[in-house]
Amino acid sequence: MKNKSTLIKTVIIVLFSALSFSAAAQTPFSGPSDATTAPPTTATAVAQVLCSGSQILLKGPADATGTIKYQWYKTDNAGVKKLVKEGINKDNAYSETSTGDGYYTYQLVMVNSNNCISDPSDPFNLYVLPALNPVVDGNGSVCEKAQTNSALSITGLDSRFTYTYQWTREGTDIATNATSATYTVTEQTAGTYKYAVKVAYTLNASCTKTAADKPITVIPVPTKPTIQIGN
Repeated sequence: MKNKSTLIKTVIIVLFSALSFSAAAQTPFSGPSDATTAPPTTATAVAQVLCSGSQILLKGPADATGTIKYQWYKTDNAGVKKLVKEGINKDNAYSETSTGDGYYTYQLVMVNSNNCISDPSDPFNLYVLPALNPVVDGNGSVCEKAQTNSALSITGLDSRFTYTYQWTREGTDIATNATSATYTVTEQTAGTYKYAVKVAYTLNASCTKTAADKPITVIPVPTKPTIQIGN
């Protein structure tokens, strides 16, 4: 009787451990697999470059039989591969919303109805870019008739990346000399004008952000004086 009781306890413990492992293994984790390695130098260095907060969409080989089990693994920041999704009945897709910048690494394993297991796929690496937050900095006033100027620059950008730029005046792209990291404002007529800059990553031009407007006040110059004969 004692041996039987011991055996039952052992079976219960084993089953509980197996269920706990399975549940833990399939618990997705958010964020990148690697947030510290330097970004890719070109877009082709990884499978995909995504904007901050983008949806990650992956797909494995199709299964016409509906019997293949798909096991999706994601590498965590300690280099450990974790099962984040397991499904059958043609469930060959995986998706998640990116929650931080860095590399996201996935692998896929396929298991048939006889429990024969494929080799893991090659690691699928993609990179998620940080959110863009450009801010225009510079002197907020100039004299009319282009007597003085204001050299506008951009702060708030991550120095690890390269960018493209387009400066705007009153919401319209400036046609000349307005695609670098700085822009020099001169104005002919007194008033207030809004300047801004659109910044995009060279790794993915669709990841773009326009800075908040920088108002530039154009101050009138004194009226041309006339000289009169004095007393």
